[in-house]
Amino acid sequence: LVLEALDTGAWLAQGTGVTVRLGAVTPAEVTGDADALRRALRNLVENAVRYTPAGGTVELALLREKAAAALVVEDSGIGIEPADLERIFEPFVRLDEARSRASGGTGLGLAIARGIAVAHGGSLTVQSAPKAGSRFTLRLPLAIDMPARPS
Repeated sequence: LVLEALDTGAWLAQGTGVTVRLGAVTPAEVTGDADALRRALRNLVENAVRYTPAGGTVELALLREKAAAALVVEDSGIGIEPADLERIFEPFVRLDEARSRASGGTGLGLAIARGIAVAHGGSLTVQSAPKAGSRFTLRLPLAIDMPARPS
């Protein structure tokens, strides 16, 4: 799923001046609806590309944490005000003119992504600061306790 999201991100970033790259990848297996998980990850990647200016980067990673897989989408984009960090997961919320309907989307992507995470027994969190980018982490329970493979 991470490699598919990387391909999607690279396609979306064509002509924007945004670089989409793959960070660390530790194999991890989760149980769930593959189409729903693709949609959640695609929503995160689309937002990262959309809100990252030319010259910026979007990086995807898959990390293994204790009993969870952490799918990370990190960007060097416009960031989010601290007071708005939880509001962004509410349906139809648009924070400012940079996130207007004219820029695309309906304001549902993050609400949908969080709903998919929760439906799979996981979570979706964000760390962000204005003008310093954002880091979204989709955590999902591991399917089995598989040993980490060397990179």
